[in-house]
Amino acid sequence: MLSLEAVGLLTRLLSLPDGTGATVEKIADQVPNGRRSVSRAMAELIEAGYVKRAKVQDPETGRWVTITTVTDTPESLCPTDRFPTVGEATGRAVGGSPIGRKTEEEKNTTPTPEPAQEAAPQAPESVEKGGEGESTFLTKIGREMAREARRVLERLSLHKSLPLTDQEIARLAPRVVPWLREAYSSDEILQCLTTALPERIDSVPGLVSHRLTHFTPVRSSLAPQKPAQPVERAVCEGGCEKPFPIGHPGGVCRNCKAEMDRAAAFLGVDA
Repeated sequence: MLSLEAVGLLTRLLSLPDGTGATVEKIADQVPNGRRSVSRAMAELIEAGYVKRAKVQDPETGRWVTITTVTDTPESLCPTDRFPTVGEATGRAVGGSPIGRKTEEEKNTTPTPEPAQEAAPQAPESVEKGGEGESTFLTKIGREMAREARRVLERLSLHKSLPLTDQEIARLAPRVVPWLREAYSSDEILQCLTTALPERIDSVPGLVSHRLTHFTPVRSSLAPQKPAQPVERAVCEGGCEKPFPIGHPGGVCRNCKAEMDRAAAFLGVDA
């Protein structure tokens, strides 16, 4: 059973509009009970399941905030086992909340104890790559692809019809990464983004974004070349076996012919 202080705090929390930052300090400033009393009542509501908290990080600002959810029926209790402490079992939260819940965002300054949270399981470490973990290795690959995506768009911005600012490149670069993951080369991506451009371009970022979403690069289809066949060259038949230039019909080279003529003259015979 909840204490009267916890019941009163629950009633006040359910009466607040969604998104209200109701910290222990703010509530304690509005009631004569004192901060310690409010803190004990809040801890009691958390333990009973009427208040739940979760820490999340804003992906844009990086600031950590605490999301507080208040309900008049704890999820751990079956509706048929017991009724809510405050009010009748009407399916609505006290204070007129249509779904019986409200979510608040507050700074992480509340001194009340919070339920222990299990640490997120870490990716298994790999003994390969000098002990480098698999998650760390994948993170490095992702960063390199992000840098390559920026380099592709920086090259694209050199096109006279497709200038892009640094802010536009930063915004569009993540859209290039999926093509890099599909093993498309930078030249293939640039070919896709610059081929058959319209005569009039109202928005360069809009055109690039459209092509990144609806187009697919064409892979370079270079036919495999057959290995070059060795060229047979005629060699001298006079004994030195010196190769003749390509296309020469063969026979006896000039030096061997001279030697043969001298030998024939010495012997008094025709060469």
